[in-house]
Parts: sequence; C-alpha cells; structure tokens
Amino acid sequence: MAEALVEEDPQRIRADDMAAIIAALDGIAVTAQPAPSTTTDPSRHWTLTLTWLQKGPVSSDTQAALPQVLTRIREHFTAQDRTPPHCLQLLDQDGTPLVEVTPGSCI
Repeated sequence: MAEALVEEDPQRIRADDMAAIIAALDGIAVTAQPAPSTTTDPSRHWTLTLTWLQKGPVSSDTQAALPQVLTRIREHFTAQDRTPPHCLQLLDQDGTPLVEVTPGSCI
C-alpha cells in the first residue's frame, strides 16, 4: 500500500517526471503512487503536492530526508531543461499542510 499520493499535473509532470518523483521518494523508503490533481498552481514557482496516507504524524526521519528528495526532483527537471517545482508540500488526507520543503530548507 502506498504511503503517499503524488498529484499529477499534466501541464508540468510527464510520465518520466512522475517516475523520477516516485524513485526519489522510494529512495527514502516512502512508497508513492500518482493521483489526480486536486489543486491548481498556475504560478511559475509551482508546488509539488503529496498527500500523506499514513495515520499520525510524518516521522522525523522522513521529514529530515524530504529536502534531499526535493533536490533530486529539481535536478531531474533541470536536466530536462524544464521548470522544477519550487517547493514540495505534504498534506494530510483532509488537505491540511503537514510539511513544506523549499530549496535549502532544513526540517
């Protein structure tokens, strides 16, 4: 069972991008799968949104690893000469923000 859902954004995330995002999360032992987008972010500095499916808070180990995940994802987009997500936001199942990671942030 997936621990997180990654919102698909057909205008920004292609199949190879989604594979890179899921691989980056898998690298920190978080299983994820794509899900239809429930938010819209038309700005140039877009947010990659994930929904946390686990009960309870996000572990401190996962929180500490999220900046590295964002870096890997941003590197993938940059290597493709495309605009990377500005930040990564982790929401609970009700849409309440749990964690937000921006470049260079330390949780």
